[in-house]
Amino acid sequence: MPIDVFKDMNPEQREAIAHLEGPLLVIAGAGSGKTRVITHRIANIIQHGTRPDRILAITFTNKAAGEMKDRIERLLGLKTPWITTFHSAGLRMLKLEQARLGFQHPFTVMDEDDQKKFFKRIMAELQIDPKLMDPRQVQWQISKWKNALAKPEEVYPASELDDVAKRAWAIYSRMQKDECVLDFDDLLVWPVRLMEGDDELRKKWQERFPYVLIDEYQDTNAVQYRLVQLFGQHGNVCATGDPDQAIYGWRGADINNILRFEQDFPGCRVVLLEQNYRSSKTILRAAQAVVENNSQRKDKTIRTDNPEGKKMSLLVVDDEVDESMAVAAACERFQRQERKLADMAVFYRTNAQSRALEDGMRRRGLPYRIVGGTRFYDRREVKDLLAYLKLLINPRDLTALDRVANIPKRGVGEKTLAALLDIAQDEGVGFHEILMTDQLIERVAVGRNAKPLNDLMRTWRTLRGLPVKNPAACAEGVIELTGLEEHYLAEDDGDGGFERVANIKEVITAAEQYHQVNPDGGLEGFLDQVALVASTDAREQDRDVDQITLMTLHAAKGLEFPIVFITGCEQGVMPLQRQGQVADIEEERRLMYVGITRAKEELYISRAVCRMQYGQTNRNEPSVFLSEIPADCFVEKDASSRARVAGGGDDQVRR
Repeated sequence: MPIDVFKDMNPEQREAIAHLEGPLLVIAGAGSGKTRVITHRIANIIQHGTRPDRILAITFTNKAAGEMKDRIERLLGLKTPWITTFHSAGLRMLKLEQARLGFQHPFTVMDEDDQKKFFKRIMAELQIDPKLMDPRQVQWQISKWKNALAKPEEVYPASELDDVAKRAWAIYSRMQKDECVLDFDDLLVWPVRLMEGDDELRKKWQERFPYVLIDEYQDTNAVQYRLVQLFGQHGNVCATGDPDQAIYGWRGADINNILRFEQDFPGCRVVLLEQNYRSSKTILRAAQAVVENNSQRKDKTIRTDNPEGKKMSLLVVDDEVDESMAVAAACERFQRQERKLADMAVFYRTNAQSRALEDGMRRRGLPYRIVGGTRFYDRREVKDLLAYLKLLINPRDLTALDRVANIPKRGVGEKTLAALLDIAQDEGVGFHEILMTDQLIERVAVGRNAKPLNDLMRTWRTLRGLPVKNPAACAEGVIELTGLEEHYLAEDDGDGGFERVANIKEVITAAEQYHQVNPDGGLEGFLDQVALVASTDAREQDRDVDQITLMTLHAAKGLEFPIVFITGCEQGVMPLQRQGQVADIEEERRLMYVGITRAKEELYISRAVCRMQYGQTNRNEPSVFLSEIPADCFVEKDASSRARVAGGGDDQVRR
């Protein structure tokens, strides 16, 4: 019995669901019921006679694909279409077309560990010491080229890394063919290459799927975009997305893919889903006012039948410690009003900001969880820096030594370390004493070992001169003298490298704040405090309790919470500034829009007058995005610790 696919739909949703033939672009505003529209449109296509297995629906995550499948099955009780991710669709196609790959046997797909082993072998064949050039960098560069649909012969090296990566790519391709293996990038690149090179094959797959639907189209990169063009040359393509939520440019997504959809598919119908079912009118007015300052967008105005709602609160605080306490105090106040902690979410632009916010939650005894990330003191780069600091206090800490002997890359291998430890045991001395004694280190520093060991010795002797009474100076000195910053930036030339550098410099801030409160504690006292915090984190993470959610703004996309806090709304933080350069301002503004539209009922935005970054206190101007929010949408409050004390714990409204 047919179902009513239009039941409880608004006019725009009905229009999108009813459209059966020809290209369709659905611009879906935040909270507009996009997933429901997609699934009901698929149901409508099926009810008009198309077999489910002739519909290709592509999403970006397995979770989203699973949710769509469940909805279709509940609606129709039928076998579902190809509702899948780009990679899964590519894999299924290649399994059906394996004979065209030229492999001797059925192919298998490598996981990350398999790839690591491959690239170790490749570096050995190139006779490049992996301690001097990280195989992961080479792997990432090849992946970047593949996703841009570059071919080896089209790559012109502009750096030593490019040169090595180009040579490695040739070896990698040969090894893959010999061993009949593909990586995850190949699951997209191979289908493109096969269909581009074979008209008959391309026609076969276009006829197999007369209907193609793509969700989150604004997040597609070059190879995904090309796949859509190839599968969808018949024109029955539906792209759903929102240019105002395009926040992944840093990982290759191209907002122009959705902006030029109408040019790519002439005769396209455009449907705007502007009705929001999530947020209050006040929250939506603020979001709309911010994002309308962008030029790279499709003109739309989100609206709602929800109540006006409360005005947003702009919390003005003295610094990041004040901010953490103000946010935690507000959460505690909601808890006293019998609101669930799980209703509350705290957003930040960079992972480094979580350190102070986590401290604020701990001080109030509020349980929290980090979503899409790792707690601050569990992050790899933070542990690396802490290991160096531990060695300054306890040079016999072999666990710490083992962690950092080769960070940054020095070429000190396990055998060399083992030889040094044997000498230490024979002589009855500590490892550090070997590094301080020329005669002892000369017994191992011969041949290929000489340079890396001498580098380690010089670094260690310099580090020993750092002032252990000042933990911030020690942290800053370790970063500078060891070259950790350059190491992490070279390890990942994307945002990941900047994030890691920001995190190790946040340790300087934490150490400086500790030193201000405990001037006699020194480095040892700081490390003791960190150990206690990390231990508490480990216990709290395992508890099955009602918790506040902490996450980056990027991780918040697609989620919603009754109560939302957006922290760090200052120039240089949000929008982000790195190495003196402001990031893509329009993408930063879209990120702010995403953050605002996660809130259902109440929204708090905080800014600090001063913020300690990298151990140095800076006075920051308010974020430009705050000036774009209408004044009647928010109440500005003095939420500094002084105001909270003077007001008996309540924030003071600024007159």
